Amino acid sequence: MKKTISLLALAAIAISASFSIGQDEQKDSIKVSEFTFKFAKPWIRQQVSSPMRAGQFTYDHEDEELKDVDLILYYFGQGQGGGIQANIDRWVGQFEGTPDSKQEVKKHGDREVTYLVAKGTYLDGPPFGGNKTPRPDYTMLAAILPSEQGAVFLKLTGPSKSVEAMQEAFDAFAASAFEE
Repeated sequence: MKKTISLLALAAIAISASFSIGQDEQKDSIKVSEFTFKFAKPWIRQQVSSPMRAGQFTYDHEDEELKDVDLILYYFGQGQGGGIQANIDRWVGQFEGTPDSKQEVKKHGDREVTYLVAKGTYLDGPPFGGNKTPRPDYTMLAAILPSEQGAVFLKLTGPSKSVEAMQEAFDAFAASAFEE
């Protein structure tokens, strides 16, 4: 009887360990529409805080002088979410006045991704109306990945110094959707 219980306990531990390993493996990628984004530390996956969000991550800066920044992934479905230029214009419009902004198209294989960098006083608040809090010296990084299944939108905003320190990580996150 003791041997049976011991074997059952060992089997339960083995199943539990393999289940945990499987769960850990799933934490290093997220599939949104047709794209699978890969990530590792210092990206930390978060529970989405809105049904409009397909994914949410925090970039955990090791330097305590830099503020951690959240990356949001949006996906609205096929034919939804608006066109590329409409989103760029709306995002730039979330800044006071005319921010310093740069739009760039990068090729990833045969796909074109539109990137935006905007700097200035960001008007933080609800996306469609409501009170806005001015955040001077903020930077926004955004990317639009077009797809027949519906575009995926990546966006993060934070203090310029913090965002500039992780811009390469943002670019790598977006490009990971095109890696094999």
